[in-house]
Amino acid sequence: MNKLYEDAEEFYKLVSKNVKKYRQEKGESQLEFSQNVGFNSVSFYCDCENNKNGKHFNLIHVVRIADYLEVDLNILIDFKHK
Repeated sequence: MNKLYEDAEEFYKLVSKNVKKYRQEKGESQLEFSQNVGFNSVSFYCDCENNKNGKHFNLIHVVRIADYLEVDLNILIDFKHK
């Protein structure tokens, strides 16, 4: 498998893990959170958060999520915050 692809998959997993961590700390369900962040589909959000069905958060999603959580964007995308 291509190294760049492997790195991208690890990055998507990291972002999903961080989003889940901070969502849970906020005390919101996936349904509440997805609605508050502006996702049209809780199913899509759940797939992104759990890296299922080839879904992952895109840059706009991550920016919206960071804004809603009131955290620096770097916290969600930085490997140091695992």
